[in-house]
Amino acid sequence: MKKFVLSAAVIATSIMAQSAFAATNASNDYNFVSGGVQFSKFNNEMPTKAKKGGEFESSKKVMGGYVRGSYNFADNFFTEARVDLSKKGDAKVTDGLVGIGYYQPINNDLSLYGLAGYSAKQFKLPNKTGGKDKLKEKGLTGEIGAKYHATDSWTIEPAIRYSKYDHSAYEVKLGNTINVYKNVSLEANVSQDQFKPKGADEKTKQTKFMLGARYNF
Repeated sequence: MKKFVLSAAVIATSIMAQSAFAATNASNDYNFVSGGVQFSKFNNEMPTKAKKGGEFESSKKVMGGYVRGSYNFADNFFTEARVDLSKKGDAKVTDGLVGIGYYQPINNDLSLYGLAGYSAKQFKLPNKTGGKDKLKEKGLTGEIGAKYHATDSWTIEPAIRYSKYDHSAYEVKLGNTINVYKNVSLEANVSQDQFKPKGADEKTKQTKFMLGARYNF
């Protein structure tokens, strides 16, 4: 009986230690700041600069940067903010998100999370009068995703997000971080979002390619 009790105690202690270790590992994934450059491609041409005679220069491609921040403020709860800014000529595209999430460690290498908050997307495009037309979509948003440590240095971060704009909007993304020195990692992310602007007949699709650096704290 004593051997059974001792064995049970050892097993329970081992499980608790493993759970605590997994929770600590997962917490590191939700404490970070990051930023870098961004290249975006749309499915349709958009005006980038007004020319004489009411014509426009147009393009499907814009470039800019992004900033991210996440903070595990209590237990498994975290808050996150994101800003993307792309520009070409007189055209500017901005994305923003702020939300609160909860993560659940599955094991030492994997955690799942859910996030709810508010997001917005804004276009500023040149018009024929020399000014700019502004299109802004905003509303509640929700995201589910995972963070998986494929190796000691490589983490994969897939996710899908829904936003309640004038019409429903969706984003799918695949993030990758590669640790290069202590708390510093390289980021290489790709995502695609699609939404239907007010008064438009078809959906707008934006594919983003991001390359930057992340610092975990």
